[in-house]
Parts: sequence; C-alpha cells; structure tokens
Amino acid sequence: MEDTASRGIQAFIADVTERGGKAVRLTHSRRNPVQVWGDDGQSRIVRVRSKLSGDWQARKQDESLDDDDTGSQFWVFVDLASSPHEFFVVPSAEVADDIRAEVDLWMMDTPGRTRTGHHAIPLSRVAHGRGRWDLLGLSGEKDPSRYSDAQRAKTAETLHADALARSNARKKPAKAAALPDEEIDTRLEVVADFEGYRLVGRFDSKTHSLEIMRGPMQGRRFPDPTTAASAVASHISGDMETHDGWSFWRTEQGERIDLRQNSI
Repeated sequence: MEDTASRGIQAFIADVTERGGKAVRLTHSRRNPVQVWGDDGQSRIVRVRSKLSGDWQARKQDESLDDDDTGSQFWVFVDLASSPHEFFVVPSAEVADDIRAEVDLWMMDTPGRTRTGHHAIPLSRVAHGRGRWDLLGLSGEKDPSRYSDAQRAKTAETLHADALARSNARKKPAKAAALPDEEIDTRLEVVADFEGYRLVGRFDSKTHSLEIMRGPMQGRRFPDPTTAASAVASHISGDMETHDGWSFWRTEQGERIDLRQNSI
C-alpha cells in the first residue's frame, strides 16, 4: 500500500505538471524534497508534508534552517483528505520561525525539556498559504491533459521503488550466531504503548536503569522505570505526566509483569 508521504508527493508533482511546471523527487535526503521548475524558469527546492487526517507532522528541530539538509526554500503541506486535494505553500524561513516560537512556549511551560521530538502543525498555522502557487512561479490554472496516465504511473512506480529501497536499507541482516567478542545485551526488553506511540526499552535488573531503544526520546537512559515512564509520557503529551513505571512497561509478549521481580 502506498504510504501517505508518497501519495502526497505524487499529488504535488501532478498539480505542478498540470500548471505548466516540472517537478522531480530528489533522493539526497529522506525528508521528501522535490525540485520544482516554474513558468518563470527558476528552480526551487520544496519539502512536502502530507496528511490524511489531523495535523501535519514535523520535528521540533525544524525550527532551525541549519538542520535542513534539503536546502529547501518552501514547504508544501498537502491535505489528501480534501477533494480535490489542497496545497498550502509556505516559505521555509517562515515555517522555521513559526516552529521556533511554538517550541519556545512549550519549553517555557515545563523547564528541563529538550528541543527534540515530533511537532504538530495544524491547519490554522498554514492556512494563509492555501493555493499560493505563485510562490513557486506557477499559474493558478490547471490543465489536466499536461499530466498523462503514463507520467502518473511512472511517478508512482518511482516513488514506490524509492520507498522500498529506503525500507530495505534500514533492515539489518540476521546473524546466525554472536561473535565471540560481541557484547550481548542481557537487559530485559520492555515495551509500552502511549498516545499512539510504541516505545521499546531495555531494563537493567541490577541497577534498575531503563534505556529508551526506540520511539520518542530514543537513546535516553533513566535511573528507574518510573522516571523513564513519566519523562517519555510528558515528552509525548506536552504536559507534566506521572506514571508508575512498574506497570507502565511490559514484556514484549504482552503480559504485565512486576519489574521488581527482575531486580532481585
């Protein structure tokens, strides 16, 4: 099944083409950049964010243009739920300033937070960019005949192959056996589900420390399960959360356990 990001890029490329421009998906970054040529002959790099429902998702780190390895001049927010699809064009510098202002408020609310993690962008913050094709040097009028079924199929095929290649690159080949000098992680693997996120951690029964292996706050290590549970829940929700870590985390098999039993 085609993912939301690929669908959004395909819809964007189709609209650009139907407006007399040209658009090509770039592969030097995993952040969905597209190079667009407008009627004015100029080239622009665009970051595409797509959604089927709710808010668009970015990262708090997007507050800095220095962290943007795409070199984008614009972001395009694609609403795939609307018919026809809607597109909101906003300059990259404006997006960064907006995210930075929101993150500043979020940091002030609870000192000690880190400026990392997911960042939701609601429609109200990009609505002024609706249909601003002129920013990309494109006409507001479309001619569907400019984007043929063959072009549509080729774009979809290219995006699918690109997504498959990235997926395969993330997969690591299984090892038949550990090498003699390979360090084996003997810590207990635990998981937790919170507000749509699957969190994976490693619990050390000797020290009671817990390290987040996958999910928000990945790589952070905490002195005990409760501190870990409260920190990651607060990070995700944006509010101060307090959770009992001994019941928040469970084994991968799905059975709730008392982690204290593993600290003996």
